[in-house]
Amino acid sequence: MKKYVLALVLLSFLATEQIWSNENASNMQLENGPKKKKPAKKAEAQNAEYAYVDKEKVSVEELGALLEEIDANEELDEINYLTEQLLNVANDNIGVRYRFGGTTKNGMDCSGLVTTAFNTFNISLPRSSRDMATIGDKVTKNEAQKGDLIFFKTRGSRISHVGIVTEVLDDEIKFIHSSTSKGVIISSTKEAYYHKTFAQINRVYDKTML
Repeated sequence: MKKYVLALVLLSFLATEQIWSNENASNMQLENGPKKKKPAKKAEAQNAEYAYVDKEKVSVEELGALLEEIDANEELDEINYLTEQLLNVANDNIGVRYRFGGTTKNGMDCSGLVTTAFNTFNISLPRSSRDMATIGDKVTKNEAQKGDLIFFKTRGSRISHVGIVTEVLDDEIKFIHSSTSKGVIISSTKEAYYHKTFAQINRVYDKTML
């Protein structure tokens, strides 16, 4: 909606500029009286007309580019808003005890926390952390963003634990998850256990889901 309002403002400005230019030209002609046009002046006037058309064309192209930029910014704003709301839902469960297979405040496991948070926004995910790890796009630690899923291999060589990234720092990623011993908490990849068992990070939603 914002982009259309801005477009109307810019187009109104262009139209006003053209009317103002035409009125000034008419006023100058009335003040100075009718003058006989010389060939050189006629050519100059034609060149000026072409220049004005080019200027108008460039302005419209610039407007189109600006609208595209606004589109991209609005999509980014929507994703950021969704991410913050997602984390708010997840954080509301901090302190809930661990319960295998649970998805409520009476108890939840790691994948239960994740699916419950995403289901709030009609984003359906597989029920197990292992299956979750197969969807979306893998990203590196340096590319990680809030809302990404972070996976760990806490039982041998297979992915067996998942959390949601809540904060990304220079050399640290914080995430919310349901720990078997402490329930829903926020942990860090700087902790020795999670540093050792870290497996991968997946981005499972983008602008196509908005």
